[in-house]
Amino acid sequence: MNFKTLALALVLVVFVQVESVNAAGFALYEWGARGTAMGGTMIGRADDPSAVAYNPAGITQLEGTQTMVGFSVVAPQGKIDTPGETTKIKSNYWIPPHAFLTHQLTDQAWLGLGLYTRFGLGTEFPDDWEGRYNNIFTRVRSFSFNPNIAYKVTDTLSIALGAEVMWFDFYQKKDVPFIDGDIRARLDGDSYGVGGNIAIHYKPNDMWAFGLTYKSRVKQTIKGDAKFNQTPFANMLGQFENTSAKGDITLPDSFGLGILFRPHERLSLEGNAIYTLWSTYDKLKIDYGKPLTPGQSNERKTVSTDKKWKDVWRFQLGAEYNLNELIDLRLGYVYDQIPDRDKYADYMTPTNDRHIITTGVGFNWDKASLDLSYSYLWFANRKIDGRADDDVLDSKFKDGRTHLMGISFSYRF
Repeated sequence: MNFKTLALALVLVVFVQVESVNAAGFALYEWGARGTAMGGTMIGRADDPSAVAYNPAGITQLEGTQTMVGFSVVAPQGKIDTPGETTKIKSNYWIPPHAFLTHQLTDQAWLGLGLYTRFGLGTEFPDDWEGRYNNIFTRVRSFSFNPNIAYKVTDTLSIALGAEVMWFDFYQKKDVPFIDGDIRARLDGDSYGVGGNIAIHYKPNDMWAFGLTYKSRVKQTIKGDAKFNQTPFANMLGQFENTSAKGDITLPDSFGLGILFRPHERLSLEGNAIYTLWSTYDKLKIDYGKPLTPGQSNERKTVSTDKKWKDVWRFQLGAEYNLNELIDLRLGYVYDQIPDRDKYADYMTPTNDRHIITTGVGFNWDKASLDLSYSYLWFANRKIDGRADDDVLDSKFKDGRTHLMGISFSYRF
């Protein structure tokens, strides 16, 4: 099997398994095993095909045609204390994929193409747990196609402009209390949205490099179906019948800054700061095709839940050491703020500000490389007060842990 066939096979394997994962809010940054092993610090470095996602202006450093394909395996864990029980979040494995292609068009222009996951969420609880009226299972999936043109303004300065077409999918399952028992409610829908990005990369010498990025907001109008497992009494009254549903969500824009310092030819250090404007997520509003409870006009056609998320920072530190021509060693640390306020927190994102320790290794050959990463995420316990209107109980989020493993294969044609 040649390298082209192997790369195509890997693409097919990972992209039929597009899934989701818990993240700060629900933004993801696992866009390559090399970058993940260094805490995501690729904004200033931006010197492999994953730069299409991290900082596309950096692809002007890549000669000829280069590719990368891979995926991460994410295994979140956690518990929630409520007044009557301690509930363990169900163990699942989520697999966000990535694939990139860069091509040098001229001495000054480059094309970069990316397929990767920017937003995802997966939270699941037992069907009969105490918080089932707020959430049993929530899944958010997204998949972005991101073409970029990068232009080398001078030997040290490059800029890039890109577009983004994003598929977004939302699914939620929870119970609704009724006179003669619980009604199982399922909401399922998807949409496409369009955004863009701009980036700058500046490398004045072999010791320093700087990167700036902006990713725009993406508005999604999600359309789908609401399905209800009616109780006998609800069926007799004609309440909670299956219907269409739609809702709008504006996914946040973000700014990134990266500074790379190379104190030794074998060692490079980088720090990043990313600011994400999650205040775009003010409420979750669902419009149903017909009233859930007939006889109450259109009041029951719309269900709105306040979210009022806040803008947050993510700080990343990373290091790479070139042990020899074959092996690179990597290490990183991330501090990631959560956007949901205690007053509006719920069981869709039961977490807290998180810390992530990352590590990994890279193997290099003449035209190919293989990168492996491992990350360990944890967060401190968090208490929230109950809110009857949102079916949230007095709760404590605790023992939050996530293991993340990644693999990427790159080839230079």
